[in-house]
Amino acid sequence: MTTIDLGAKATVRWPTAPAQGPYALAVTRPDGQLVAPAPDVTGTGATTAAAFVPTMPGRHLLSWSKDGEAAYTDVLDVWPADPRYLIPLDQAKNGLSLPANADPAKYEDLRLFIAAATPVIEDITGPLLAATKSFIGWGGGSSVVLPYLPNAVLSVSVDGQPVAEYFPDPMTGIVYAGTRKALSYFPRGELVVAYTIGDAEIPPNVKLAARELVRHWWQIGMQGNGGGTRGSAPEADAFTPSGFAVPRRVMELCQANEKIGGFA
Repeated sequence: MTTIDLGAKATVRWPTAPAQGPYALAVTRPDGQLVAPAPDVTGTGATTAAAFVPTMPGRHLLSWSKDGEAAYTDVLDVWPADPRYLIPLDQAKNGLSLPANADPAKYEDLRLFIAAATPVIEDITGPLLAATKSFIGWGGGSSVVLPYLPNAVLSVSVDGQPVAEYFPDPMTGIVYAGTRKALSYFPRGELVVAYTIGDAEIPPNVKLAARELVRHWWQIGMQGNGGGTRGSAPEADAFTPSGFAVPRRVMELCQANEKIGGFA
């Protein structure tokens, strides 16, 4: 087991454990703190295992030991409460034509592919999934440029004090100090802009693009393992603004929703 949902019970194993204990497992959470109390270890040898319920998302370090000496390490990835999928698992499965009796482990791999597709597609289109962001900069100027085009600017503050007069330009992502009739300057200090991005719905063409990207990655993985899929002819690649290589069909499907330029 390498990935589990937040709040689900994780059962982890030491497959190469010595035939005799005593064994112990220390679990280091993403914040650097140990899970306390330490999980109880059961079994011997290859059946050595422990169970616990993760309380935070992220990478957990598993440190197995025997007689107090470290002997085996592994990691457990815990999905966040919202893995930020652009498409549901069933849509990705349909794109791969997986048989009904497919190995459940394949579905766990497929979830990783779906999650990985989101930042690549958003690199083409700009933000799609709704979220609240905070931009931290420095005041003293007449404007700041947000890294993403906002749906709405919720607040602007400098050193924790709210700025009363500002206005955003949603077409450029620039937030100006003052009013449209009288520009001004933000006070000097740490400037924080809270704003929202994304949409309530994912357009059908973008869903299809995400499914096509997942299918493409899955196909490459199958070919690498000596397998194959239908329609496995090489596809012309294009590049996203950050340099991700994707099938040109994915770029074409996203074109209507492109919010940032500069890709080939």
